[in-house]
Amino acid sequence: MIGVGTGARIGHLGGSALDGPGPGTGAGATPQPAPLPFAPTARWHPDHSTVTETGGRVVQASDLAGTAAVTEGASGQGPRALTDALGRKFWRFEGSEFLNVAAGLICDSRDMSVFLVGRVPRHPASWNRYFSIGNLAQGSQINTLNAPLESRIVSRSAGHLSSFGKNAYTAATGAEWMVPGAQVQVMGSATAAGGTRLFLNERYVVVAAAYNATGVTGAEIGRYAWSPGNAGKWGVFDLYEMVVFAPGLSQADALAVSQALMQAHGVAPVQNQLVLEGDSIMQGTDGVTPALSAAALLTDPGNGPVPAGWRVLNKGTSGNQVPDLVVKRDANHGWASETLPGRNVMAFEIGRNDFGAGGQTAAQHYANVVDYLNAPGTGVLPRGWEVRAMANIAASPNHQPKIEAHRAALRAAQFLTDTQSGPGQAHAGRVSVVATDLIEHGGGTAFLTSDDAADTAYYAIDSTHPNILGARVRITGGDTPQYGVAAGL
Repeated sequence: MIGVGTGARIGHLGGSALDGPGPGTGAGATPQPAPLPFAPTARWHPDHSTVTETGGRVVQASDLAGTAAVTEGASGQGPRALTDALGRKFWRFEGSEFLNVAAGLICDSRDMSVFLVGRVPRHPASWNRYFSIGNLAQGSQINTLNAPLESRIVSRSAGHLSSFGKNAYTAATGAEWMVPGAQVQVMGSATAAGGTRLFLNERYVVVAAAYNATGVTGAEIGRYAWSPGNAGKWGVFDLYEMVVFAPGLSQADALAVSQALMQAHGVAPVQNQLVLEGDSIMQGTDGVTPALSAAALLTDPGNGPVPAGWRVLNKGTSGNQVPDLVVKRDANHGWASETLPGRNVMAFEIGRNDFGAGGQTAAQHYANVVDYLNAPGTGVLPRGWEVRAMANIAASPNHQPKIEAHRAALRAAQFLTDTQSGPGQAHAGRVSVVATDLIEHGGGTAFLTSDDAADTAYYAIDSTHPNILGARVRITGGDTPQYGVAAGL
């Protein structure tokens, strides 16, 4: 880890009124939150703030530092108050849901630091806004060229951390670490006149100095206060803790805070990653909201099968066909270019849209899949990834013959030869087929036949998309975990 400097800020290592006891009562809750090395200006913690809820949504919550309480953005628009399988409370923000931060918080955009302990189940098409300065209800919103802490997808990039429009991929090195995933992690920004530091867990990158705005009162959590109208821009994230320092922290002190939050929340450093690709079957539709995406299910604290130390990204997008996956694969700063030093695994299912009315034959689709994986220089395999090809789940009778033909092609020995992943070939051992179609649950198959696709126990009524239970079973393997997408990671 990078060494931690001392700086001039007065630190504290024991509990104080700033970390005062909250009402946390869930299993695993402690009498007070873990101490931080420096006194925060504002600190909101679902397990320890005094929280008022209505209908399972946050109406108001206290600031443990006593500076600025938060209140629901509007009636019924506060985040959902939930508890994970480990007994830890968190707030889930989705779409237009947000919290107002009281005017007691005064922000100078070049002199503040923001940290979020949270999950990002799935990036939207553009932004995830975690914290923005200024407040619409208070009339203090200001166009600060985006927010002090967000993640942003630009032209199909991977979705890097960003602060006031300064994206992590502009850093000279280290951008591959700055992509938030569906697992619990620490995300942060520390802005100063000499440049902005973006933090993810124990690592940071340096980007250009942020836009300057002084004396801005209040803030919002969960959307961009300057441009609140387009709920489709705001993604989904789970907040386990948020801390603000104003004035901000030095680079060394901000790193110390990020490391302290990692320890407090049991966050492991990331070395490996799993990227999930495909169409709406992978993205999740109907009752399967982004908060229940495949990545969210795989990393569900206390329930998910993905081990610690993995970043999990959900890139499946409704309507995608193989050419759409190629565009994302080849995008500047896209997920395929952001490899980590450990294992880089991509799992995908694609074909339902390719086989649509007037669509491709099974042979044409297979050829496109092989090229997607193994195109010289640009393919997923030449870029150094392991590949898990998920056998397509069942659909209605008119699509089922093509699906079964494609399943057979994936399982044939020729598939390894065509992708140069057979014994002695360039990518030997880096391609496998996940038998998603053979998954069993409740005494029978769930995704094998057209009859299965018509069963609303696992499918929506369209014989295409898994429902909430089906989405979980498809990803985890149900009663046959060896067929789950993360088996053996």
